[in-house]
Amino acid sequence: MARKTSADLEKTRLKLLETGLSLLEQKGFNATGIQEIATITGIPKGSFYNYFASKEEFGVEIIRFYTETNLKKWNNLLAMEDKEDSYLALSMVFMEIVAKYEGATPKKGCLLGNLAGEISEASEECRVALDISIKEFKKILAQRLLSGQQSGKVRTDFSAERLADLVWDAWQGSLLRMKIEKSAEPVRQTLEILFEQVLIP
Repeated sequence: MARKTSADLEKTRLKLLETGLSLLEQKGFNATGIQEIATITGIPKGSFYNYFASKEEFGVEIIRFYTETNLKKWNNLLAMEDKEDSYLALSMVFMEIVAKYEGATPKKGCLLGNLAGEISEASEECRVALDISIKEFKKILAQRLLSGQQSGKVRTDFSAERLADLVWDAWQGSLLRMKIEKSAEPVRQTLEILFEQVLIP
């Protein structure tokens, strides 16, 4: 039997991450088993440990993979929308995401928020990975909000970082309501209040 090349190994590792991400978004961390991940990926369960030492390490890598993938999407969307008004671009990107939620069944929400509620107390490694990832997203928010402050579009009585915290927390809370109510309307309403009333001077 021919030995797998490094390219083959990386391809399988990527497939494991993609499969794991899909399952974690659908079922959560605790309800997703290694056997299920391995079966869907097409490898023996024991081979999973050639790529990840444990399910916990796999969870950390899923968080990093999700973050890297979605940060690229966010930055690409912002670059497409960002002509002269970065604050308007930010609100438009959020609304584009809401539109995707409206057409999705089930309403999965944000993996980072879902995992924060499920495993941050049980796994310190995953908690740290979540903290790092969330800070990366909030950094983008703060940069855009700061630009909005400089152009007079955003209130200046709070720092851009504090406003980014507010936007992130409101966003995540509305996503939880979305999952409970099976409707994206709470998310849309929250964003409209934020961008049309709360954040403006």
